[in-house]
Amino acid sequence: MSRIGELQRLIDKKAENVVQLLVGKGKKIACAESCTGGLISAAITSVSGSSAVMDMSICTYAVSAKEKFIGVPPKIIEKYGVVSAETASAMAEGVRKTAGSDIGVSVTGVAGPTGGTADTPVGTVYVGLSTKGRTLARLVYTDPLLSGNENAREYIRKSTVLAALVWAEEEIQTEQEQQDNRA
Repeated sequence: MSRIGELQRLIDKKAENVVQLLVGKGKKIACAESCTGGLISAAITSVSGSSAVMDMSICTYAVSAKEKFIGVPPKIIEKYGVVSAETASAMAEGVRKTAGSDIGVSVTGVAGPTGGTADTPVGTVYVGLSTKGRTLARLVYTDPLLSGNENAREYIRKSTVLAALVWAEEEIQTEQEQQDNRA
């Protein structure tokens, strides 16, 4: 199986897990995507029953869309850049609040093959995750060389989708464990 094919297989499995967990907990998710262009929400909505958990998804590829539709403060982008932990956090929180959902997931990065800089090389992506209790971001760097002979851009995008779904799954499970410990 190709590297991208293997990533897609893992994405499909994680998306199914995320949907099942959300359905079981009666929670909803919203996504704000830049470099993945809607692939996270496509993975989630490919699962039967996802309409019970997917509040909204928005592709905020342009800076103006990040600011206008999900409320990313222009000062964050000016100070930290569009590809930053701070922007990813603001995107995740913004989409969660806009949708009124329980979890907001976001991605912003450089999928290449152009657009990279010395400070932000191709493969640099930040994933944001926001719940009502906290908002965080993680750097997800995918070396384009890992794609081998396959399309590096597609490899980076699929790797990002998988990372976002893994984190969402972990967050949902951790929240449930915390609730169980309080009971």
